[in-house]
Amino acid sequence: AGLAGYVDAPMLLTSTDSLHGGAADFIEDYGVSTVYVLGGAAAVSDEVVTDIESLTSQPQVTRIAGADRYATAVAMASKIESESSWCGTEAISAVLINGSTDMLSFGVAVQTIAYRLQLPVLMTAADELPEVTAEYITENDVEHIQIIGGTDTVSAEVASALTTLGVDTVARVDGDSASAVSVALAQMAGNGCGDALGLVSNDRVALVRGNPDGVVAAPVLASSLASGFLVPPLVVGDSLPASVRDYLAATPKAIGPNKLNLGIVAVGGNAAVSEATMEAALAAAASSGALTVQIGANSDTNRDGATNADDPVRPDSGVAATGGTAILVDATTPSNSTGPMFTLYFSDDVAPDIPRLQDIIEINGVPAVVSNAVQSRAGGACDNRRIDVTLGQALRAGDTISIVASSAKFGTATDQRTVAPTSTAVTAAGADRTRPTISIVGIAGASTPRQVFDVSFADNSGSIAGTAQLLPSEVTVVAGPGGAAVTSTTFTHTAGSSSVQVDIGRALVPGDRLVIAPGAVADASGNVSAGTSGSAIRAQASPRITSVLMSNPKHFAHASWTVPPSVVAGAAGNHAITISAKGGGDAAGAAGNTWTMVFDRASTYSSAKPLDIDVRVDPKGQRVTVRFNSGPTSANLGDLLAALKANADFDARFAAGFSTCATGDATTQLGVADVRNVSVASSGTGRTVFAIEVNFNAFVDAIDNTQLLTDALAAAAVRTRPNASETLAQGITRIQNAAVDAAPGGGLTIASDILVTGSNGLEVNSSPALPSVTVGGTTAPVRSIRYEFATARVSNLPMARDLVETVSGHGGGTAVVGPPAIPEIVARPAVATGYAPDGPVPDPNSVAATAQDTVDENFNGASQVRISVSNSVKAPS
Repeated sequence: AGLAGYVDAPMLLTSTDSLHGGAADFIEDYGVSTVYVLGGAAAVSDEVVTDIESLTSQPQVTRIAGADRYATAVAMASKIESESSWCGTEAISAVLINGSTDMLSFGVAVQTIAYRLQLPVLMTAADELPEVTAEYITENDVEHIQIIGGTDTVSAEVASALTTLGVDTVARVDGDSASAVSVALAQMAGNGCGDALGLVSNDRVALVRGNPDGVVAAPVLASSLASGFLVPPLVVGDSLPASVRDYLAATPKAIGPNKLNLGIVAVGGNAAVSEATMEAALAAAASSGALTVQIGANSDTNRDGATNADDPVRPDSGVAATGGTAILVDATTPSNSTGPMFTLYFSDDVAPDIPRLQDIIEINGVPAVVSNAVQSRAGGACDNRRIDVTLGQALRAGDTISIVASSAKFGTATDQRTVAPTSTAVTAAGADRTRPTISIVGIAGASTPRQVFDVSFADNSGSIAGTAQLLPSEVTVVAGPGGAAVTSTTFTHTAGSSSVQVDIGRALVPGDRLVIAPGAVADASGNVSAGTSGSAIRAQASPRITSVLMSNPKHFAHASWTVPPSVVAGAAGNHAITISAKGGGDAAGAAGNTWTMVFDRASTYSSAKPLDIDVRVDPKGQRVTVRFNSGPTSANLGDLLAALKANADFDARFAAGFSTCATGDATTQLGVADVRNVSVASSGTGRTVFAIEVNFNAFVDAIDNTQLLTDALAAAAVRTRPNASETLAQGITRIQNAAVDAAPGGGLTIASDILVTGSNGLEVNSSPALPSVTVGGTTAPVRSIRYEFATARVSNLPMARDLVETVSGHGGGTAVVGPPAIPEIVARPAVATGYAPDGPVPDPNSVAATAQDTVDENFNGASQVRISVSNSVKAPS
């Protein structure tokens, strides 16, 4: 784990002689470029290494191994080049564990700390320090050794040997069992080690069975499970050990004035940590519900496709809320304030209460002026966990918004709790300090000579300043070998334009170089371009596709479902529950459009029995089933809402709240007598965007987008066809046109006005057909084209590993658009040739085919590539 922390990597497990399919998929799906194989061939065979290297992503594989596990541990430690220190010391440190198989569980609990501190983890025998371990300690001047386990695990003789080697301090985390050691480490992490570890969770623990689950879980527990807080692991067995039970029982009910709600997560399935062990842990924990809050913007300020607590608050940002229930200072009419807004994201349901909010919200240490507070209308429902706050004062960059400790309590009904303090800084969007860039393309030696350099400008803000203009005095041409001197150039650059052609007055030869002086163009922020030059390259034959890259999908709108009053017959028509998909689950965005909510009453339903509402989630079938098993006549909509939120699978994917935020929502009586398999379809409003980038091995001058996208979408059309009778052509048409269909479910189409090719700024509007578009004329040739898509169903998306297959096509003849002789992919009118079809070369003077030739600078060559997901390709904002 120390090495994994040093290289910031997750850990995967595999069988000795074959690469586990899950590990292979992870490496492919996440574009892993470097894989460290730990151990010799007896641990991970050479065949597994070959299998990894043979993956499409072709990661670089490095084996780290020694003669035995002790030497392998030293080899891993040697890869950690930073000088790490054990918590509470400033000495160069290492962890020492017993390396024998039956003792490895003792070392499991320290893995999370080792990952966080990037500490070498060395191995020893119980009674003898291996020579290879001793050599590492001596050669690396290790000053502090932290022994994990009692003297039965690592003997006093080994500790003495460490001192003899010159180690300054030797300390021990004692315990007669792996569970006891894990408890001691958890206590240390929360106290003496806290400063060194940084953020350590005080409201969550993890239960792990031991090796290897607790080892591979270390990266997750060390950082990502609790948003940067380290979650201490506790080692359990077939049952809950006494040491762990006592630790959980000793957790406080409150930290200061704030109640503590301890979360317990198990690593692995029931075979690793049984339900009985989990139930025993929950019973032992002595904590009680706490209320925490995060402060974020009430809009998607970080442009990640979701509005949540991760969105930084901007100066004077936000739009004043216009709906929802508010409790105002004068308790009469809603505020009309249009001041800056932010959102409070609470850990449980609360009601907006301006007087109490004014008690706990401060700006720069001074009580804030709160003019309005309403329950958020996220997803069309009244979200009781989110409160939109409108201020009666300005927000400026650098201001600090704080929730301060107070005796004021928040919540609903009798569940009233104080709120843990927190704060956030108001930050302005980052200043633009990026220079505009200049791209120069010159093609020499084409069959039809070219005498222009194509120059294009780009900027991260998307625009060149209207006053920025390339002038003749800023352009110089240096002749290539054998080329005549260039005495003048011809061009006209319109101020603010993103491209220009520079005519040098003669045919380009390889090596001709165009030089543009520094400061030639500027962006809207005043950043100017650096000095740039580009040389003419020789025309290349038969351009081929080298890669097709796809961004991760970004969900920007989510589906919703309204639980109709007819489902709960006793509910008044004005009261209903709205369910909306969350941004992070597998029902997010377009995927939610095909989910169904089903409500049912059990045949054995009895009103004489306690309330029992069973919520089940079926991700494969994309269904949520709510079954009313029993319940008294006093059961109400609030009970139904609580049952939905209490189901972890449901709560991970969906948010639920009252549709109207009206008084009486929660207390409206349920009546389920007529509920039998009532299905509620989604609103069909989920939307997802993504981008595809197609890269060529040569410059192209024109592209038939219809055929190119047909090839790119072919695999998706086959994979998602509704029945075996659908042809490929019908499938492509379905995907291209489905997004404009009235029925939800949708498909795939190019989003309007967002087709961008290279840096020339070409835009295409398709509604909904995919037009054949040429890229040429006064725009620069490109080696890459980008498509941005909006889809109404995620399952119709192209996927990583989908095959994009193109056969050699041709253009040329009388149909060439733009500069005719550079490598290009074009479509000829009246003849079915162009990007994909294979066929003869057309005679320039005749429509009839006269010869067969697939190697020509005007032809595209055949290619086979698989789609890869790449972080370099960003989904549209």
